[in-house]
Amino acid sequence: MTVALSIVCAVSLAWWAAQLVLFLVGGGRVRRLSALESAMPDGGWPRLSLVMPARNEAAHLEAALSLKLASSYPNLELVLVNDRSTDDTGSIAERIAAKDARLKVVHLAELPEGWLGKLHAMAKGLEACTGEFVLFSDADVFIAPGVFEKVISTAQREALGFLCVFPRITPGGAVLRLAITTMFRVLTLFTRPWAVSDPRSSASIGVGAFNLVRRSALAKTKGLEWLKLETGDDVALGWMMKASGARCDIFFGGDDVHLEFYPSFGVMMRAVEKNGASAPAGLLVLGALILLVLEAGFFAGFAVGGAWAIAAAVILVGGPVLAWRVARWAGTPAGPAPITWLGVFPFSFVLVRSALLALVRGGVSWRGTFYPTKVIARGRRYFARRP
Repeated sequence: MTVALSIVCAVSLAWWAAQLVLFLVGGGRVRRLSALESAMPDGGWPRLSLVMPARNEAAHLEAALSLKLASSYPNLELVLVNDRSTDDTGSIAERIAAKDARLKVVHLAELPEGWLGKLHAMAKGLEACTGEFVLFSDADVFIAPGVFEKVISTAQREALGFLCVFPRITPGGAVLRLAITTMFRVLTLFTRPWAVSDPRSSASIGVGAFNLVRRSALAKTKGLEWLKLETGDDVALGWMMKASGARCDIFFGGDDVHLEFYPSFGVMMRAVEKNGASAPAGLLVLGALILLVLEAGFFAGFAVGGAWAIAAAVILVGGPVLAWRVARWAGTPAGPAPITWLGVFPFSFVLVRSALLALVRGGVSWRGTFYPTKVIARGRRYFARRP
């Protein structure tokens, strides 16, 4: 038993040490929007189209749209795709569009077979827009004036084909904050955002809140239709762009790009259900168990005693410091940092729950449509890692 506990502790210690090293090595390489210049590119400001899929977004839609329309970007169009909403999303958007000609509203009443709703809405928005640059952004994202000028001038100056912005997120509830803090810290380790801009690296990332594509670069990929059944649509888009040879980069948005990520832990659980078929249930459950060992396994050192207990105490104290720094760096909640190791429990629960629900149901429900697991499996792109 002592040997087994020592191994568990050693694996967890290595995990936390790897996080520290990677953060120290790469943490300073991701730029912030606030540091970007917004000089007009040679030839003037290109046409920018903001495509916003929206389904039942009435709660935040008017405020978010109003802030986007406060932009002074001189060549801007907004396309809101009302994807079969059952609330006031469509009427709110139409009322705002009647006052500002830059906003166009596309209403979708049906979903074609073989498409996920959001990706279908993105594709319809792409068809309806005219921009040289297309920004795919969730309808409830708040984007401050001046952001469009910064990202477009940067994309032009650095010849970027894809640019995404990681927003500042505001989740509700203590359990949700714990889960999200762990989720984003783990995702940061695996996606390596600091390496996205390196064309020699395979690192890629996409963010549903802010994925900017150059239309000519998107045309060199297999397109949104190829991704039409990919549950991880945002990261898959970034991966597809990077795999096609597009120059890519990521920035932190801070106060300039922000959103309420989920209002409660229950909402997060239901939202993540769609990912239950992204991989075999057994693999997702195994991944959750491994994550539990990595994040909290260092506690085994206290049971072993001696040097292992000292090492565990170092992680118990140092882990929260690292979690706090990562949270401040990425714009995620920093409050849960002192008990950051607890976040793995609600996060793992969400993963296991989604996998078991998909197994029991034989598929997943998303945006009011049921998709059998075999259908999702055929459409898997990013998780299958086939460019």
